[in-house]
Amino acid sequence: MEQWSSIYEELCRTHDGSLNSAILSKIQFQELRNDDTIVLVAPDPLTQGWFNENYLASAADAARRLLGRDYRFEVRIAPTQRSFDKVAEKTAERTAKKIAERTDAGQLNPRYTFDRFIVGPNNDFAQAAALQVATNPGKSYNPLFLYGSVALGKTHLLQAVAHKILQERPELSVYYTSSENFTNEFVECIKNREMPKFRKKYRSFDVLIIDDIQFMQQKESTVEELFHTFNELFHSKKQLIFACDRPAKSLSAIEDRLRTRFDSGLSIKIEAPNYETRKAILLARAIEEKMYIPDEVIDYIAQNVDGDIRLLEGSLTKVLAYGSLKKKDVSLDLAKEILRDKIRMEMPKNITISEIQRVVSKYFNITVNDLKSKRRVENITYPRQIAMYLAKEYTNLSLNEIGNMFGDKAHTTVMRSAEKVEKLVKSKKKTKKEIEDIIADFYNVKKEVEAR
Repeated sequence: MEQWSSIYEELCRTHDGSLNSAILSKIQFQELRNDDTIVLVAPDPLTQGWFNENYLASAADAARRLLGRDYRFEVRIAPTQRSFDKVAEKTAERTAKKIAERTDAGQLNPRYTFDRFIVGPNNDFAQAAALQVATNPGKSYNPLFLYGSVALGKTHLLQAVAHKILQERPELSVYYTSSENFTNEFVECIKNREMPKFRKKYRSFDVLIIDDIQFMQQKESTVEELFHTFNELFHSKKQLIFACDRPAKSLSAIEDRLRTRFDSGLSIKIEAPNYETRKAILLARAIEEKMYIPDEVIDYIAQNVDGDIRLLEGSLTKVLAYGSLKKKDVSLDLAKEILRDKIRMEMPKNITISEIQRVVSKYFNITVNDLKSKRRVENITYPRQIAMYLAKEYTNLSLNEIGNMFGDKAHTTVMRSAEKVEKLVKSKKKTKKEIEDIIADFYNVKKEVEAR
């Protein structure tokens, strides 16, 4: 199992791309026969043939480089989908058992592995550094400090490092915990007068991974203990990995001597995923669920959920669950209906009044000049009021400045228009939907810009 895990990771690294990932994810380890033959299982002849033709030579080469010896590879075809699933389940059980023997596996999510981590421009540096640390713990980038907003994949990467080391370096002890757990253990040991036990535990690991460091702020005794634990492990060339919601220098309630140690290795920010990465995340999850999802549904969710991976995946899960329970086909209309309250419809940042006027006029099939005119017919007045409402809500301009952009309208006109639309949004489903659709149109424009 350990041999194939190393080879598999190398194949995924050297044969990147969605097609390669899809093929390799279908290959399961079955057994090591006669100590020199790695027996694999494919679900169908197509996958078997593709592996033999495209990956067999690379697998043999990876075995020689990583393991220092030659291995033969035999790819069998599972007679049924059920038998293939059983092999996959057995492989997962073996991995879980090995991990449980060497760490508190209850703290590790089995889904948080490198092969399930979708790489994009927002996180490729962090993923590469984490993979390097997992391959050479204690030798590269020590400490590794990852930071960024919530739900962007920091915990996933931290646990992926733990999983990889546990699977490939059985001689090393690895411990993943949160700052809250670290603090609670520390307090409990003080209460029970068991500090020597606490120190012996935390200073014995080859790899110590602590998540959500920001919650240690203003806990002076805990920070003091972490400082000494850090020093002990670092000087023993043990690997330290931390995650935080902000850069170390912004941890103002943690003393300088520890903050500077966080920054003494490699510090990397994880950004929010762009449109293409969000779409790749959703496609990967759809494949895992073995569900066909129309591209327009994937596209709709990817456009409208842009800052939180948990919300992104949760939105997809909700659509799939509703479709399954109600026995309805997953469609764009269904997604819009189900996610209307879940998706936060916000205007993109730094939007201009000219852009608002252009999108609103296109939506209502009138011209920008109509919005700026003095005409008071309903098919122009109503769109003008919506455009003024959006300008007031989503720009930093004054009422007078907004009025000037609409043909020198008075600031009172802007204020009354915005107030009227605000009331309609709360009382009329039609107006609320129109506002949501218009904001969605801004995301279409944003997507086109990102794709260039």
